[in-house]
Amino acid sequence: MSDSDEDFPLFIVLLDYLIKKVHAASRVPKHVSAFTGRNRMLELLHGHDRQFVEVLRLNKECFYRLCSLLTENGLQDTRSSSAQEQVMMFLTIVGHCDSNRRSGYEWRHSGETVSRHFNNVCSVLVSLAPRLIGPPDFVHIPSVIENNPYYSPYF
Repeated sequence: MSDSDEDFPLFIVLLDYLIKKVHAASRVPKHVSAFTGRNRMLELLHGHDRQFVEVLRLNKECFYRLCSLLTENGLQDTRSSSAQEQVMMFLTIVGHCDSNRRSGYEWRHSGETVSRHFNNVCSVLVSLAPRLIGPPDFVHIPSVIENNPYYSPYF
């Protein structure tokens, strides 16, 4: 067996390594915009109130109250996103029936990150459901209903 026959497997390994390096260097990053998810959040928070409502489907006061409620009950900032940004992502997905891919593009995060943040907010909301959702209090009937003959067969 000659020296060149023994060097052939080494040559193949070296060639494979070089091809992978060239391919990795030629890849184009997916999110190249300087406009990050944090910048999108700040634009909405400091922008016009009507734009805020159109994007998130609730006003700023309600948004801040929702964020406060969720952070008090376990929603935390992550390395890549604040709790407010996570809530904004959740609200745009739910409010506009956005896909994971579309939200990833809008907020400049990967689909995995968007999914994780959506699940974080969703799990906190589910944990709050027993406290926030329940049967109405039938002991006290509002006078508007009690004195209106339209509702008399029911109350």
